[in-house]
Amino acid sequence: MEIKGSAVKATPDFVKDRFNNRYSEWVKSLPEKSKNIIENPIYATTWYSLMDSVIIPTQKVADLFFEGNYVKAANEIGRYSADVALKGIYKIFVRVSSPHFVLSRASSIFATYYQPADIQVIDSAEKKAVLQFSKFHPNEKLIMNRIAGWIEKTLEITLKSALKVDVENHIEGSNLTSKITVFWN
Repeated sequence: MEIKGSAVKATPDFVKDRFNNRYSEWVKSLPEKSKNIIENPIYATTWYSLMDSVIIPTQKVADLFFEGNYVKAANEIGRYSADVALKGIYKIFVRVSSPHFVLSRASSIFATYYQPADIQVIDSAEKKAVLQFSKFHPNEKLIMNRIAGWIEKTLEITLKSALKVDVENHIEGSNLTSKITVFWN
């Protein structure tokens, strides 16, 4: 799986913002492929290996700053990414939109950030939505927690707090299909 550079930037930006005094320690902890991506300019429209650019760096964030809790680290980076992305005019737009509209747009946006992913809203009720993500590899499942954090923060910005964001992963061989179910009040 590949991910657009604009999404890759969220992880180093998160570390710089939240753990700036340990940023170089984090970079040094990365394997060579990941370190090369982080230390060089990250171009918004360039495609990067999801594993090397996001999954492994997120795992290192968890190891250094979240006592090895990968899910918590991914969720926090996702929340940070939404907060940064949805500033200014976008924040106003998200606030006046319904959660259904925002989540339907989010599924379209996510599809432009991951290739060759298949992302769609498969269920939408009054205070619930289910997004399905397929064509991912099982070793990439941590990205689902980052996406869940992004969704959770986005709903908070719409002034509808998420009561629950549930990630359900199904692995068959080398295929990962995930469902993110969101409930709000």
